[in-house]
Amino acid sequence: MSIKLRSALLFLFLSLALSACGPSEPDQRKAFIAFLQTEVLPRPGARVPQPNAEKQKTFGDYAGHYAVITRFHERMNASVATPMQQAMSNGVPRSIAEVVSRKADLAAVRAGFGKMRTALDEAVAATEAERAALKQPDDLRAVYASVYDKLVTQPVTAFREIFPPTDEAFGAILAMADLVDSNRQAIKLNGSQIEVTNPALRAKVQAALEGMASKQRAMTEAQQKMRRVLYGS
Repeated sequence: MSIKLRSALLFLFLSLALSACGPSEPDQRKAFIAFLQTEVLPRPGARVPQPNAEKQKTFGDYAGHYAVITRFHERMNASVATPMQQAMSNGVPRSIAEVVSRKADLAAVRAGFGKMRTALDEAVAATEAERAALKQPDDLRAVYASVYDKLVTQPVTAFREIFPPTDEAFGAILAMADLVDSNRQAIKLNGSQIEVTNPALRAKVQAALEGMASKQRAMTEAQQKMRRVLYGS
């Protein structure tokens, strides 16, 4: 046997020995299931813990299964959660005068929520497609389904439930702005007070104010539910 052939056989032997030292598929699956059951499911809210590189190695190819969920959160945070937080912080007016003066801006904020909803639907579709391609034994499939429900399905439901009341709240705000705009001579804004002398118009203004307050309460309730789902409190 030539030296060259011996070297090749030695390399093959070492390669096989090294590969044999790695964790088997059952061990990788066991490690991944343990991570999901002990570090993901018990956490409050939709928190997505990030295993370090060493721990990910123990999952083998199953690390890619967890990446499906982490990629969804990256998409959701970038195109929905962060823009929504900014819109809520800067978009809701604090007075009737601001409602009138920021009418165009508020209309743009309202349109922005429509874009967020589209982005969420696209993120869900991409994630569902990735999940459908995963091949999982029964024991992992059951645990993964619970994690997917907690970290994907429930947050998506909470976000989707916030869009209708938010759209209605901004619609009521804009309706109030239109009412004031179309009756500039008869409506006077004095700080937080609205002065209306015409009884019929006063009734319309009062109805618009009550509608705006009601829609904003519904929006706030949806926000609170969303926070409970996302943060567990």
